[in-house]
Amino acid sequence: MRTMISAVVIATAIASPVFAENAHDHGDKNQGANNGMMMGMMNHDQMMAMHDHMKKMHALMSEIKTETDPEKRQQLMNEHMQTMQEGMQMMNMGNGMKGGKKMDKMDITKRMDMMEKHMGMMQKMMGQMMDHQSEANKSNEHQHK
Repeated sequence: MRTMISAVVIATAIASPVFAENAHDHGDKNQGANNGMMMGMMNHDQMMAMHDHMKKMHALMSEIKTETDPEKRQQLMNEHMQTMQEGMQMMNMGNGMKGGKKMDKMDITKRMDMMEKHMGMMQKMMGQMMDHQSEANKSNEHQHK
């Protein structure tokens, strides 16, 4: 009996993506305004702006790591934190869809490419957050000695 339940669960899980592909297609091809992107995805211009923003954050972190003056270092840390917060806001710009409707369909390859780029940006943002915390801990260690 347990084997039968496991087989049904696995078969359902494998078949779900096939049925989900067209599950929300209501025939309205003119719903969104962002060239067929799903809610939460960035368009090309937004991705390029985010890329430039990530470069700025990376440059700030490089400065932080080489700065020896504690006051200047703290100023850079504050600027880096502000830049990270702005980056998070940039990444969340597409999440406020009116009515919560899915936007136009887009070619699956383009959609996957956009998702991959978005995930890469999120991973880089997490790296910046980890670096920021590491540098903040270093500042605290120097103050306590």
